[in-house]
This record gives sequence, C-alpha cells and structure tokens, in this order.
Amino acid sequence: MASDVFCSYCLRSRSETGPLMASPLATICRACAENAISMFASQPADESDLSGPVVPWRNLRDDELLARLPEVAAAGLQVEAHLKTWVDAARDRGLSWARIGEALGMTRQSAWERFTSS
Repeated sequence: MASDVFCSYCLRSRSETGPLMASPLATICRACAENAISMFASQPADESDLSGPVVPWRNLRDDELLARLPEVAAAGLQVEAHLKTWVDAARDRGLSWARIGEALGMTRQSAWERFTSS
C-alpha cells in the first residue's frame, strides 16, 4: 500500500494517525477503533434497530461538508489503488481474469481493461 493512506473513518493520513489496520475494504486508526469500541460498549445491543449507521454529515454545516468532499474523493482513489493491489496479488498467484472478473461482478474483459490500463 502507498505510504499516504488514510483512515477510512476520520480521513486523516497515516502520518497524522500512526499505524492503521487494514481490511480489503477499509483502514482504521487506533483513535477511531477505540471510539467505535467505546460506542458499542455504551449502547445496549438492540438487534431490532436496523436503521443503519449514524452518518457523519448530519451534524456538519454546509461549508464543513463541502470541505470534506475532496478528502472523501481522495479516500476513493486510495480504495481503488488498494483494490488494484489485491488484483495484482491474484494475478501473481496465476488466477485468471475470468475468475477475478467473476469475483468482482464483471466480465473478464472488463476486469482486464480496468486493472491493466494506467
């Protein structure tokens, strides 16, 4: 992964947060992970509440929301680069473009075009 990765939750860079834990879909810094654990611990487990996660933009003013858009766009680029790294690992193992495309819900040709150009 590139050295300038971001926490998927607070969008701060690794240089600001320190080490990040990564999954195929997201990265998280220690502060966000500890905050999430604290939030889970402070709220009763109510499995009937399926309304979804609290979204961060609800409490932002318009200018704050607009200021975050470039950060979210950068995070999207980071996710795309991370996906390419995983696809490269699959190709290094000799997995076919057909299998990679199937895993990603696209054709072999679409997968090849998306991940071999640039």
